[in-house]
Amino acid sequence: MALFEWDDSFSVGIEMIDKQHMILVRAINLMDMAVNANSSDRLLGAIFDTLADYTDVHFKYEEDLFEMYDYPDAAAHRQQHNDLLEKVLELKGDWEAGNAEIGQEVLDFLVDWLKNHILGTDQAYTAFLVERMRVA
Repeated sequence: MALFEWDDSFSVGIEMIDKQHMILVRAINLMDMAVNANSSDRLLGAIFDTLADYTDVHFKYEEDLFEMYDYPDAAAHRQQHNDLLEKVLELKGDWEAGNAEIGQEVLDFLVDWLKNHILGTDQAYTAFLVERMRVA
């Protein structure tokens, strides 16, 4: 069973963002499988790199939409993105330095953050962006 099961409650109504969220969910689930299989540090490192890089790509996509459609809560949302990226890079740096493991604690943090972000902050922009993208 996957650590994070996607369902329609996570949809923000914007197909590209939903697809990007699904890729992030898959990356977290892949990391979970690798951790549980005691995979090599090299494989875990590659998954961690992919997760960090793709998170950055996804956040940039959302933030470009915010700018394009003048989303009023863009600054607060961007700060949440920055905070997560900072935390992910900190966790990655700790792991690369041998000061931490990629374990359940890291996975739980990522799942909780992503679920809360999608169901909370991301849902807050849904109606605003969907309406503006429909009209444009």
